[in-house]
Amino acid sequence: MLFSFFQEHGMQTSNNYKYRILVVEDDIANRQIVAEKLQEDYQLTLVDNKADAMDALLKQQFEIVLLDIGLPDGSGLDICREVKANHDVYGEINIVFMTGRDKPADEIEGIRLGANDYISKPINVSVLKARVDLQAQLIRKTELLANLARIDGLTEIPNRRAFDDYLEKSWSHARRISAPISLAMLDIDFFKQYNDIYGHPAGDECLKALANCLRNNIKRGADHIARYGGEEFAVILFDCDLQQANTILNELLADFANLCIPHAGSSVADFATFSCGVCTLFPEDQGTQALLTATDKLLYEAKSEGRNRVKGEYFHNIERQD
Repeated sequence: MLFSFFQEHGMQTSNNYKYRILVVEDDIANRQIVAEKLQEDYQLTLVDNKADAMDALLKQQFEIVLLDIGLPDGSGLDICREVKANHDVYGEINIVFMTGRDKPADEIEGIRLGANDYISKPINVSVLKARVDLQAQLIRKTELLANLARIDGLTEIPNRRAFDDYLEKSWSHARRISAPISLAMLDIDFFKQYNDIYGHPAGDECLKALANCLRNNIKRGADHIARYGGEEFAVILFDCDLQQANTILNELLADFANLCIPHAGSSVADFATFSCGVCTLFPEDQGTQALLTATDKLLYEAKSEGRNRVKGEYFHNIERQD
């Protein structure tokens, strides 16, 4: 099940996944050599100058950059310095320099800036493939270990740590492209009473049932589900307005109710239900904490108004006017 989960949420654990490589090389012949050797096993983007490289890095996430030091409009060292100094913008990228410069000082400078490897020109295609494959293996192992540390052991969906990281990344991305984010917080109704009546093992099964409903309903690649803590779950809906979010969450509410999990301790239904607060905003200057606080307030209001419902609003009750 964990392997299936990693696939659903874009966590690279399989050798079938093709890592994305940005090739920055101004020599046509070298670009062709790289493309012919790597295109079968990797997703390649090829550019021939610094400006196009920086533009590509802002528009798309890459796992590996093959980088020439000498470029017509600048230095590959400057690209490396910029990428390694701004992880929040570019993500974690393994950089491999390809250069005809054979001075030890050049190699030392690249490693000092954070480069992961160094390939000398003229390019030996067998060495190139072996070095790139090694980077992919290292990335894959690192991802697997990191992903396991970010999974809730009971429900096998992301945990609070993973949620916090993803919310920050989604926030930054949405702000750059001026897209809305909807955040939902879900709380199983009268869960303490459920545990008191049926026992904690049954309570665990109830939590896993809701996690499965989340997996089945939240399927867009840019969205994210997590166990936030205890009986509370969180959903990040990227580029999703309030109307869309309400539709998604109400469908989830109905699907969970349709499981008909008996709950004699509930005063709102004979079966397990949840309450949900969902808040939508366009990220600007308020920060993620403002969204979390507003969503938590809406969850409280959903409980106060009778539970077993979705309570949704735009941030400060004002929809952005463009």
